[in-house]
Amino acid sequence: MASFLCQVQTIQRGLGRSAVAAAAYRSGQALTDDRLAMEFDFSNKDGIEHAEIMAPDDAPEAYRDRAALWNAVEAAERRKDAVPAQEVLLALPHELDFEQRRDLVRAFVQEHLVAKGMIADVAMHRPGKEGDQRNFHAHIMVTTRRVDRAGFAGKNRDWNHASFIPQLRASWSEIQNRHLRHHLGPDAPQVSHLSLAARGVDRAPTVHLGPAATALERKDIASERGELNRDVRARNDKARDLRRDYQATADRIAKTAPEIEVAVPKLVVEAEQVLGKMVTQRTAWAAEREALSAPKIPSAGRVERDLTAEAATAKARAKAHLLQTEERVKKTGSRRLELVAWVRNPARMIWAKHAELNAIGRARKAYRRAEMGLQVRQDWVRSPKGQAFVAARRQPDLEAAADIVRQRRTLERRIKRMDNRTLLASRSISARRRAQELGQRDLRVTTRPPDETRFFRDIGRPAREALQRFPTPVQEQALERLRRGQGRSIGHAII
Repeated sequence: MASFLCQVQTIQRGLGRSAVAAAAYRSGQALTDDRLAMEFDFSNKDGIEHAEIMAPDDAPEAYRDRAALWNAVEAAERRKDAVPAQEVLLALPHELDFEQRRDLVRAFVQEHLVAKGMIADVAMHRPGKEGDQRNFHAHIMVTTRRVDRAGFAGKNRDWNHASFIPQLRASWSEIQNRHLRHHLGPDAPQVSHLSLAARGVDRAPTVHLGPAATALERKDIASERGELNRDVRARNDKARDLRRDYQATADRIAKTAPEIEVAVPKLVVEAEQVLGKMVTQRTAWAAEREALSAPKIPSAGRVERDLTAEAATAKARAKAHLLQTEERVKKTGSRRLELVAWVRNPARMIWAKHAELNAIGRARKAYRRAEMGLQVRQDWVRSPKGQAFVAARRQPDLEAAADIVRQRRTLERRIKRMDNRTLLASRSISARRRAQELGQRDLRVTTRPPDETRFFRDIGRPAREALQRFPTPVQEQALERLRRGQGRSIGHAII
């Protein structure tokens, strides 16, 4: 079955990454980074299925060369924390052959990246020899600056918009499904960019392993993410078994429950009451979801700055004191030379000069001490122990945020399931109202439905069977009367 993956990550210079090195690895080539004066040779890398550069028509022809392109990208950036490239990682459907996958990637890149003025470096990879043989995927490195005939211009700000990546994911889902249907027919497997909760699927999501964890798992070495996924799958299996047992119990109850004749108006009123309770519950869940507020998680940099803030403040104060002392000594020394009493008393002049030098010396010593204290604190924060302390400081907020996310997903799944049940209930009530409009007085239903879904299913079935005894034009006339309000007003709101 086709799987969905569309992830975006940044190539950040501040993290020691090079766009040239990344392009060399993904394309399986040897490229030299002119900025770093380093060669990155990955020409022996296996698994490269296809690599090409896609650019707007007005892009310089020189940028069709991978080395020239990414060296020009790096040269256009001046900041030490620059982001020269974005990377889009796509999972490709293994149900398609190579040419079909390539056409799919080209269509997506051309329509949603190149058409926006970006240059895309596409690298399609085959599955690893020891990995999942369905793991066809593509790495797409994209420039972050607009390009024209003169070269790179200003930054493309599309990536900064909060809606851009969700739209990109939705577009990849749509175009992938379109190609799957085109090549495999109307019954082709389909993918969705929506979360399990948004689709109403009652299953906890797993996390993406990534290359490091995948390599460990292939060697039968348990990874943290692998253990997490195994726990999630175990919980999902247990929940599925519980739902299956509940469904089997509900089926047994439904089979043994006796059937009775109930007047249609009474069924309509009862159904309206049940539907009202369902809507109330759905509203309460929605309010609970909106009330959930995840704590603001401090970044690692924020925690590091907090840990060094006191030392940084002490350094700033010591520096300010040193500057004030030097300025005071300079001013008082100038005024002293203008006083005759000081000029005629050399001993007093020498004593004053010594006092000034001592004051400056003490201020400089205090500044060096504060500077050293800040440096020691910064070195400790960057050390393994310091990083562990930073992680421990952030962990409570991370856990609280993760708990909020889990609660929100649970509520979203409940709301989606309730929406489906409400739709079923509305259709069931509509069928009973039409049956009543056509003169059906009683319906034979079970006495003890175990839940709302079974209730509407059990009483909707005899209503539909009753409607089938009437010709379609007659049913349409009854529905039209209900819509015009000639039937009971309660039916107008439902239908």
